[in-house]
Amino acid sequence: MPILAVQLNHPGAQKKYPSNGYIHLNNNIIRKWNTDRSHYRKFILNSGIYLRSKTDTPNKGGLLFWSEWEGYSWFSPYGNQPNKFYPNGYHKPFHNLINRGAQNTDPYVFGDRFYYATCRQKGQMCRLDKYSLIIFGTPDERGYFLLDTVFVVNDFEDSAIVKGNKAANYSKVYKEETLDQLKEYLGQGNKINPEKKLYHSLTWGENKEFFSFVPCKAEPQENIIGFERLKIPVHLLYPFINMDLTQEPRVPVKFLVTNNLTLIHKVWNVIVDFTLQQKFYLGIKFLEPSLGNLSNQVID
Repeated sequence: MPILAVQLNHPGAQKKYPSNGYIHLNNNIIRKWNTDRSHYRKFILNSGIYLRSKTDTPNKGGLLFWSEWEGYSWFSPYGNQPNKFYPNGYHKPFHNLINRGAQNTDPYVFGDRFYYATCRQKGQMCRLDKYSLIIFGTPDERGYFLLDTVFVVNDFEDSAIVKGNKAANYSKVYKEETLDQLKEYLGQGNKINPEKKLYHSLTWGENKEFFSFVPCKAEPQENIIGFERLKIPVHLLYPFINMDLTQEPRVPVKFLVTNNLTLIHKVWNVIVDFTLQQKFYLGIKFLEPSLGNLSNQVID
């Protein structure tokens, strides 16, 4: 099979605040597990490891980034922001199963590596070879692709194997935040789709020249400042992937199909260089959220 560069468009909106789905608890605000039909992005504050350049040694610290996390989070709202693309607040994710919602977190960028299990998976997306490059983000009406995750494929497990061994190779938090929500994996029911793949990312530790990352910024010492997702201009990727910013979600996936790994690397390097030029860092690992101490009485 050829290797691919994939522009994968997924929902990019944040959950409006105030609205249903937020609760107040002892002068704090909690965003409950998402029960809406749509996925959301969150502007997240979380510990992690990042690079300030392609040749940098890893740094540890608090990181700010946009990501999917459909489980619980502590929420701190901002005041007025310049436009709808800025965050309405920042989230500190935690894991809890009280009144679990129907939505899963995918891609999942927390823990030792990133995982991609279901979003837009059909056809060629179920047959990605090693070194295929997936660019997760959302087109917007201004002519940008709003990037949140760069995922380089390392290997995968078939969904039937994951279901058969009860996801023995994955963390408890990942199982409960994502795989339990999907019938092809650990969810209730007998649905089996052998084409579905649980893709594992290629990490910086495995390949320092070609790795998965999330554009991020280091937490400021005093104030936590919100920012838009990384805005990639259409002309930057158009030579490689025939991006169409008017057709999301009707055309959810765009492909560059090739057997030329050098060309795939070129696409990756263009994105990395642009990320760093825009004063973002390369987030290569994020601490997996821990269990939060909540009860039914609190959440209800």
